[in-house]
Amino acid sequence: MKKFLSIIFSLLIILSLCSCKSKTENSGNSSETVNAKESTLSLAYSISEDLDPFAVETVINTQLMTLVYDGLYKLDKTYKPVPTVAKSGIVSETTVNITLNNVRFSDGTSVTAPDVAYSFNRAKESPTYKTKLANFESVDVTANNMLMFHMTEPNAYALSDLTFPIVKNGLIGLMPVGCGRYVFQKDGEKSYLIVNTNKSGFNPTIKTITLVPVRGDDYLQSSLEIGNIGFCFNDLADGKYSRINAHCVEMGINNFVYLGINYESTIFSDVNIRKAINLVIDRNEIASSAFHGHARAVYSPFNPDWYALSSKDLTVTNDKEEAEKIIEESETDIGYRDISILVNQNNPFKVEAAEIIKKELEDIGFAVTVKDYAEEYYKEALSSGEYDLYIGEYKLTPDMDLNPLFSGELNIGINPECESAARYNQLLNGKCELMDFVNTFNEDLPVIPLCYRNAVASYTNSTNADFACCEGDVYFDIETWRYK
Repeated sequence: MKKFLSIIFSLLIILSLCSCKSKTENSGNSSETVNAKESTLSLAYSISEDLDPFAVETVINTQLMTLVYDGLYKLDKTYKPVPTVAKSGIVSETTVNITLNNVRFSDGTSVTAPDVAYSFNRAKESPTYKTKLANFESVDVTANNMLMFHMTEPNAYALSDLTFPIVKNGLIGLMPVGCGRYVFQKDGEKSYLIVNTNKSGFNPTIKTITLVPVRGDDYLQSSLEIGNIGFCFNDLADGKYSRINAHCVEMGINNFVYLGINYESTIFSDVNIRKAINLVIDRNEIASSAFHGHARAVYSPFNPDWYALSSKDLTVTNDKEEAEKIIEESETDIGYRDISILVNQNNPFKVEAAEIIKKELEDIGFAVTVKDYAEEYYKEALSSGEYDLYIGEYKLTPDMDLNPLFSGELNIGINPECESAARYNQLLNGKCELMDFVNTFNEDLPVIPLCYRNAVASYTNSTNADFACCEGDVYFDIETWRYK
């Protein structure tokens, strides 16, 4: 009997060992096979479009692409380019020379210059990257690890635009092979991001991310509140913010909000009147009250977080008395007729900003009417010039390009022959310094800077991190994130 029991026990051990061996062989590498027990953090993705890095347009899917694909550079909070696939870059006049790092795709093959050139050409046609790359004409492969990009106009800050996703040459469709921090996987109907074990130096606590399908940005906050996802991002583009049951972090974005001026207006063609308005507007009140704290006051057309302005003091002190003095010396009758401030009524932040500016202008003698039109009629009134002032917004590319303000469809109300436009052209061609342009702009005031908008990143109690997220990559420091 004892001998029989001993045989049975031995068989059970052998079967157990075989079972363990079988599970290990099936699990494979973490970048190849999903381990459901590791699926801690959940992130949303929009099912309204395919997960093709060159086709996505929704904010949430574009952000997810930064986890799967690296660019030549990524941007930190100051919009400074940080090398990733690039080892070094040299900007000279209208060319950019790039030398590649020794980087591997998630399938273990090396990233080469032809891969980067292929990705660049696809990105040039993509909805997400074509604006950033508009100044780039072409690229030449000069060696297996070197490229030369050609630009239409000189741009000293061109490296900041080389963040397009790099994929393996020739691969198209749903999630082609990349060299980012995670790899896309499907397990039946479920989708995951699995840590890329071929990514050198990347060893996060969160090895697996579950992707939760949603129909659009409107569903993100509710998904976060009920715990379906652990993190979400809201760029507050609609000018509304609703408090939710979650932790929130303010995050600066590159959206410039300004007071546009109709330069053909008899009153505002006088630069002294523009200077008076610039002195009387309280940007801090607009940022804190009108935008409910989701903005940063600004005194130049550039993002105040930009690394190129880090040591510059651009503050303009509010001075009502000086504004009144300038108006008096100009001998302009500012009260002979009502002036209008045009604003999109669909954006509550901007409507409130217009009301604040109305009161401040009335305090120095203007008669002001706010025209809060629905978006369609707002655009129509802009195009036909039916305004004196308007609340405008322009999203700058990471290189802080202001060309669309001075030329093209965005130069609404701006004299293309103004001093600022000429000075900006000199800046691009290396014939003046950055602060020379800023000083000219602040003397000329083709538009009056108000603020740069913020976005809000929200996360649940289960997600623990410092969240050094930035607009270029909301998952910038995901390797430090923890999920309880």
